[in-house]
Amino acid sequence: MSNIPSAVRPPRFADDRWYSSDGNQLREEIQTYFTGAPASPAGLMGLIAPHAGYFFSGHVAGAAFAGLTPGAFDTVILIGPDHRGAALGSIATPNAAVWRTPLGDIPVDWDMLQVLHAEIGLTFLPSDEEHSLEVELPFLQMALERFQLIPLMMGDQSPAICRRLGEALVKTLAPPPEGEAGGERRVLFVASSDLSHYFDDDTARRLDQTTLQFILKLDAAGLLEHVTQGRRQGQPLACGAGPIAVVIQAAAALGATEATLLKYATSADAHPHRDRVVGYAAVAISKSAAKE
Repeated sequence: MSNIPSAVRPPRFADDRWYSSDGNQLREEIQTYFTGAPASPAGLMGLIAPHAGYFFSGHVAGAAFAGLTPGAFDTVILIGPDHRGAALGSIATPNAAVWRTPLGDIPVDWDMLQVLHAEIGLTFLPSDEEHSLEVELPFLQMALERFQLIPLMMGDQSPAICRRLGEALVKTLAPPPEGEAGGERRVLFVASSDLSHYFDDDTARRLDQTTLQFILKLDAAGLLEHVTQGRRQGQPLACGAGPIAVVIQAAAALGATEATLLKYATSADAHPHRDRVVGYAAVAISKSAAKE
């Protein structure tokens, strides 16, 4: 993959069900989700945000992104699960130079993507039907305005692959040797994940609190083991546990020391049905002031 592609990845889920296809309406909607959201902690390095339709989880995703300021980051490394098997057994990225939403175009940081590919070996997809990355983009566009994107889909969320991807990201972000051109990128990690799926509301909240304890302790290994154990028992606890673990591992290796819960909810907070819900959380990962 030595040549930069010319393809544009279109907004496949701007269908007025997942989120609005009208740019003006979308801006207004996201602004309402930003209103009243908590401030991001100092030393922000990473975020965890849900990826359901905006009606259900937009208010939680808004809490994750509202504290960002325009121009604060040069590149967003956005990592999500592969729900449809397009990246089966691999780490994949659509073979596109630009991601488009109703709010405009986002350029892919192709130079960095090539370096990452050399480290871990990415699968480049000619097309995809994955929503977990796309639905985060309008929030990032509203909050940051301009940035470059590294979009990654995890078709393998095993602990070994999570560790390899985290290490590859850290190595890719290493500053150039003294005397060489280039400077340190201001990078934001974003993990796209919902929490528990299809339990009754009381059970979902109880299970999610346990899952969140691993996240808030920055315990990537414990999180993956917890979610794996749940899967073995028929309990889907977090569809993007791998992306979360990668963000925790990479951010911690680069100095992150804290995780802060910005907002938690289930789909029952937006919809009256409480017998089969999905859990959502917004979490910020940061380094303490003393570490900056």
